Amino acid sequence: MERLHLTLRTLLLLCVVYNVYTYNITDEDQLHKDLFTNYNNELRAGNDRDFPLNVSMTFYLMAIKEFVEATSKFSVNSVFIITWRDERLSWNPAMYQNIQKTMVSQNKIWLPTMVTSNPFEEAQGLGSDLVKVFLYSDGSCVWVIMQSFEVICDANVKYYPFDKQFCSIRFGTYSFDSNWLNITFPNSDINLIYYEENGLWEIEDTLAFSTVDRGAAEIIFGIYLKRRSTYYIASLLVPMTFVAVLQSFVFLLPNESGERIGFSVTMLLASVVFLTLIQEKLPESSEPSVSILGYLLLGYISLGGVVTLVVIISSNLYIETKPVPKWLQHLCCERQTDSDGSELYSIKDVPPAQREDGFKEQCELCWKKIGMKFDRFCFVMSIILYVVQVIIFIAIVRD
Repeated sequence: MERLHLTLRTLLLLCVVYNVYTYNITDEDQLHKDLFTNYNNELRAGNDRDFPLNVSMTFYLMAIKEFVEATSKFSVNSVFIITWRDERLSWNPAMYQNIQKTMVSQNKIWLPTMVTSNPFEEAQGLGSDLVKVFLYSDGSCVWVIMQSFEVICDANVKYYPFDKQFCSIRFGTYSFDSNWLNITFPNSDINLIYYEENGLWEIEDTLAFSTVDRGAAEIIFGIYLKRRSTYYIASLLVPMTFVAVLQSFVFLLPNESGERIGFSVTMLLASVVFLTLIQEKLPESSEPSVSILGYLLLGYISLGGVVTLVVIISSNLYIETKPVPKWLQHLCCERQTDSDGSELYSIKDVPPAQREDGFKEQCELCWKKIGMKFDRFCFVMSIILYVVQVIIFIAIVRD
């Protein structure tokens, strides 16, 4: 008895499988002929013309190909799944050996055509002649499109390289107004299940919605991006700051070495090279704002120029032979004395008979002491100014 029941269940399963999979190419060819006889792909789908056709869209982001801030070029690889219902393409599966679905070329049926409304170069529509559309027996149409898009995305580089950007891919149904199509989204964001992480950009959030612009529906897929700043910190910010701060150490070089001015000018030129590198990466515009990093580097270069001028002035102090003025003696807490230890304020105060050969050497020694104190003061002040610039920059970009 158990064997009989097992045999009956097996036969039943075979009958089900036979009924599902017994159609052949002839049956499917006949289905296509019947479906497209008198079919006009110029007419919008939907029997009830008083109501708009519901079109569901799902956007799968596959990868971010590139984002060039200098040219505002944003390109992605993506997959669209668009579904709608066309009653003219429905059939009774029992009449065609239980065929539940089939595929046709996209140019054979009516499609909810859309074109990019913010293209980088030329506007492009969805799909191609190589794309097939899935048709189901109830008239449902599923259009799966894998395509690359290049759009314009104006970058705001104010906080570069700690900036965040918002880029959108926009499509317009300019052939149909909102009374003809009703665009819906299963989810209010972009599907990232197949997304491959980008090395420079991190996706913080996404959105998907549609609006009506002058009667036509506009579909917007937005992406909130955050730059991965580790690379820029290690390869740009740290070396740039190190070169700038290194310029302050010119005040610690002995004046007798004769390398102070050459060292200062070399460091200043290195900062100019960093400014050139940054300008190549940023867009050539002043709107919506200029990069704060550019201002930081401009501050480095300006302070470097001041340091170079101060070094030239400081070098002259070491070779000065005139008596030190009274105001400078009080300012630097230095006093000139003669061989007896009495204070000398000016060479005019010394009688001609008492002007010894050692007086000139005493003046030179005093000027050297003043130069050394002046160098130490400038070194400390330049370090403080560089640190203040860095703190202000970090406070602004992290705000």
